[in-house]
Amino acid sequence: MGNPLVVPNLPTHKLPKENWRSRLKRVLARFNIGARSAETSLRWKLYDTIQATMASVSPAVTLLAERRAPAKRGLSVPIVMVRHPYHLRHVFEMLPRIPDTLGPERRFLELLLSRILKRYGEQMAMMKGSAFSFEHEAREYFVNGYRMEKQLKKITSPDERFAALQAIFNHYFHGRNYYYYALLRREKLASDNKLFMYFSRAVYFMARVDWNGELLEKPSPRSLPTRDDMVFFVQRDKSVLTRYRSDQDFQRQIKSVLEAFPA
Repeated sequence: MGNPLVVPNLPTHKLPKENWRSRLKRVLARFNIGARSAETSLRWKLYDTIQATMASVSPAVTLLAERRAPAKRGLSVPIVMVRHPYHLRHVFEMLPRIPDTLGPERRFLELLLSRILKRYGEQMAMMKGSAFSFEHEAREYFVNGYRMEKQLKKITSPDERFAALQAIFNHYFHGRNYYYYALLRREKLASDNKLFMYFSRAVYFMARVDWNGELLEKPSPRSLPTRDDMVFFVQRDKSVLTRYRSDQDFQRQIKSVLEAFPA
């Protein structure tokens, strides 16, 4: 996966500040002293997530630091060696579910992840000797996964069907993540791209794949993103927003897609 990712221009000047009252409460909480709300606990976790993420891509991170830093600094989130955005999957999965009441922390975390993805894209472009685009990678995964999905009905052998389902799931998994990365990296998506529709189909299909590898008739509600999660992606896909404002048929399509996901 390449060398460890190092991001030299971390936006530390925009880092949300934790006041002394919050720090004192955190110290007391370690000894089970005092009450705290769910929002306060989440805010503390976000502070730890931000600090751990910055440490993971800072020039000073080493394997030794990776082992010692969480205990030394009292972080509830691990510091990891980042060679691919997947190593920060726990952070990416957390972002869409941060409530508006923690807007400053969410915006900073999104900015931080954007810087990391931009640096990863630069590193990949240097390795390949050509431009790198998460949009292109996502489209390839989605299209290939969709082609395999259309052939699924023709497969009757249980072993072959299981292998095909696994391959489709893997393609959609990568396509879903790379589309997400393209949005956070703020890539200029083609105006006529269909990535959000592919993305919606992919996550819907993935929720139909049962734990034993069988394809369910309906998706498992627990495996589906929520409607708010899907809105998070719509709000960051400028190509969708631009078309949504001017195309009534497209508006109906988007609303229909969103209604398919649990509120």
